[in-house]
Amino acid sequence: MKKVVKYLLLLLVVGLVGYQSVYFRKLSEYRKATGEKFDAPAFSKKIWDEQLPGKSDSAIALTDLIHALEASPENAFAKHSHVLGIGNYRYSLVKAEATVAMINEDEIILQIAHADSLMIVRLATEFIYGNAIRDASGLVDIKDFTNTTDLNAISEELNRIVRTAVLPSFKKEVKQGDKIEITAAAEFNKEHLYFNNLELIPVSLRIIK
Repeated sequence: MKKVVKYLLLLLVVGLVGYQSVYFRKLSEYRKATGEKFDAPAFSKKIWDEQLPGKSDSAIALTDLIHALEASPENAFAKHSHVLGIGNYRYSLVKAEATVAMINEDEIILQIAHADSLMIVRLATEFIYGNAIRDASGLVDIKDFTNTTDLNAISEELNRIVRTAVLPSFKKEVKQGDKIEITAAAEFNKEHLYFNNLELIPVSLRIIK
């Protein structure tokens, strides 16, 4: 009987030691404790390759988002937009089929059928900057980061991917009158909503004809 009790006590001690030595920590806490530097290019590349395609596939149609915003801005923003900070700006990942109306040096003017008319939007092709893609994706949680430097680095890397991997071949091939499919990040000001002449930051682009 004594041997059984000793054996059970030994198992209890081993179990307690094991429990105390195995625990989970947030990645940001681990980096802070070990001094490991955040690898923004690798983190952003992983988002771009593994997570963003699924988000792009499920992006809301721009015209549907506009209808939702016109009907109930508060509900539409809550359901279809993201933001890391506070303020009036919200970011949404949208998709659309459009016609190329004009090709300028740093943007392409697009026409999108909306209701009974054509809506004009601007597709940025040169100045790709800011946090629109990062925030619109909804894939970055501010709680996982201890400083804004890392967050800004993610935005810069995602923007760089668009500038170097998405836009060059598209700009070489696209012509006035082409029909294209786009997925893009759109910025909205909750206090001053407007839809015509909206600027879109591209995530994916495909020429239909």
